[in-house]
Amino acid sequence: MSAPGARLIVNADDFGLSAAINRGIVAAHRDGIVTSASVMANGPAFEHAVTLAKANPGLDIGLHLTLTGLAPVSAAASVASLVGRNGRFALHAIDFARRYARGAVLAAEVRAELDAQIRLALSRGLAISHLDSHQHVHALPGIARIVADLAAAHAIGIVRYPCEPLQAYMFGGAGRPRRLAEQLALNALCAASALKRLPHADRFAGFHFGGRLTQHNLEIILRNLPARGTIELMCHPAEEDSGGPHHQWGYAGPAERDALTSTGIRTLIAQRGIALIGSRDL
Repeated sequence: MSAPGARLIVNADDFGLSAAINRGIVAAHRDGIVTSASVMANGPAFEHAVTLAKANPGLDIGLHLTLTGLAPVSAAASVASLVGRNGRFALHAIDFARRYARGAVLAAEVRAELDAQIRLALSRGLAISHLDSHQHVHALPGIARIVADLAAAHAIGIVRYPCEPLQAYMFGGAGRPRRLAEQLALNALCAASALKRLPHADRFAGFHFGGRLTQHNLEIILRNLPARGTIELMCHPAEEDSGGPHHQWGYAGPAERDALTSTGIRTLIAQRGIALIGSRDL
């Protein structure tokens, strides 16, 4: 069954987190279906990502706002509520959300740090078409309001709405109950936040299979896309990097790269009549 009118943004997250991730994203763009990437301004390989972005102007660039796992762009002392004694953010979004919920995170410092990340990316000559975030922390209602304000201030038109509708294929299988619970929690946060009022794709996909978008799983997603509208598909391609961040998280980066560059996937997209676009095309 064809899907006339369906337009698909294939966005690779974590651009700038490591050189292996950067290379995997560019390969999935040059040789595959990735149309867009979200860069981490505080990523260890940020400057490498900037160089690759400029060498591949067809790759749409967004900003992967980051409040977990890394160190701030700002001086640690100026955003003290966001960092621990080591000068780094909380390791995981759950840790950040707990601190945020009990009032230990200052909104003014969140705004200052996220603004600094946007300004750093813009200072490198990157045209930022969209915003999203590492571990979806921008879906927290208060953070979402800050991100909405910053998007308006910097004339960034699109902000990810990471609410993935439940579908039949998501039920059953090892690990599914936990992932479904996480998905429901994220969807509830999205519904309660300012994100739903901002311009975004009509639909989001990729959270359920986050970090394990093998060819099999990618085919499942593509076969279940709606017939019309715009869809953002999140992915995490990478080259092999034993000991790298994706490897530590159990992500299947090389398998995602292979899936995203597969001839079979390209054929399926063509058969369904899906147009590949970037956020800048919305």
